[in-house]
Amino acid sequence: MKTEFYQRTAYRLSEMPVPNCFLKLDEHFDLHLDPRIPREGGTHIALLLAESICARMADVEMYGYLMDDTRRRHRMDRDGDAKVAILTRSFLIGYFGAARALLDSGAATLATLFELDLERPYRTFGSAEFWQKFVTRAPNPYRRYHPMRIFFAEVLRWTNETVDRVPPLEAMRALFGQYSTREAHLKILDEGAVDLERLPEERRPLAWIDPLTLHDRWKPQFLSLCEKLCTEIANSVTTRES
Repeated sequence: MKTEFYQRTAYRLSEMPVPNCFLKLDEHFDLHLDPRIPREGGTHIALLLAESICARMADVEMYGYLMDDTRRRHRMDRDGDAKVAILTRSFLIGYFGAARALLDSGAATLATLFELDLERPYRTFGSAEFWQKFVTRAPNPYRRYHPMRIFFAEVLRWTNETVDRVPPLEAMRALFGQYSTREAHLKILDEGAVDLERLPEERRPLAWIDPLTLHDRWKPQFLSLCEKLCTEIANSVTTRES
């Protein structure tokens, strides 16, 4: 049965295209899921996992879009620079939350499909116990995700260091000047070695990044993760239903 699980996510409410991996997975469901499963119930675990991953990816893309759209929407407004800087920071916090939730959904999916028998706090890519159980129970699938651990660690580090990496606008004014450009006020720290308390007095060159550049850096990796997870879900359905 075609479930159209992606229509129960933010993709339905936007013009963002649904990633092909989710469309292909739903075609697989159409061939392999038992048609007696009620559409309203959504009781098949594969369907629940697919929708969870898709929803979180849609959230990531939604916040990326909102950060981009606010620049176009308010660029000519009176006091537009302040509006853009404030809204970008608010959307960025949502973006980090969605990014972390996508990773946690991915880890929970793998823990479920490969029966890793982990307590909920350890069903995360940031848990050493998760990776130990994963390599022990499913060494071949483990190899597909091990190269992504550096990326996972980067995302988790950003979410843990958000307070320092997304400084208040007052700190940005202290660093770049009261009449600095909009671009300066949009920047966030691309390093974790500086804490908020010392930031206004920091005199060494710091690594800064535009939030949209960070999104462009992460999005291909997120999509690659989704593709891998969709393959795992499809394989599990074929195996269990055959």
